[in-house]
Amino acid sequence: MPFTLNRSSDVIAGPEITTTEEKVHGVLRLEGDQLLIQWRLMRSTSRIGATIKTESEVEPVAEFAVPVAMLASADVKYSWWRVGRQVRLALIASDLRAFETIAGQGGLKLDHPAELVVNVRRGDLEAAREFAAELEMAVADRAIARLEDAGPQGPTQ
Repeated sequence: MPFTLNRSSDVIAGPEITTTEEKVHGVLRLEGDQLLIQWRLMRSTSRIGATIKTESEVEPVAEFAVPVAMLASADVKYSWWRVGRQVRLALIASDLRAFETIAGQGGLKLDHPAELVVNVRRGDLEAAREFAAELEMAVADRAIARLEDAGPQGPTQ
């Protein structure tokens, strides 16, 4: 499932304005008992002062796997009222360690450490819904297997 994330920041320091725009292109893939997240960050920095200068950089592909056992749910949010009718896929963790590697400065800079919310192209709305349903099924299958392994005494902590 392809996704994007967009971020920007502006800094005014004396006579210079620096604008940094970051675009993350990524792919989510369910492989067995793991959610595989791959992404590439493209950054453009513009400095406007006595001169105007723009620098661009592309980071290498980064990859991270999250065990399905650490996920709680997936949901597709579709906004009719926003400009461009935005589609977002939200993955919710059941364990704060699930997205820890990608939550901070070195990763995708998540707004909340237990939520990975990404933009999806409008044309991929049905694919996003299908992906969310497959992930929900994998989470449910994992929970059922854990209960069956626990036997009649119930799950262990």
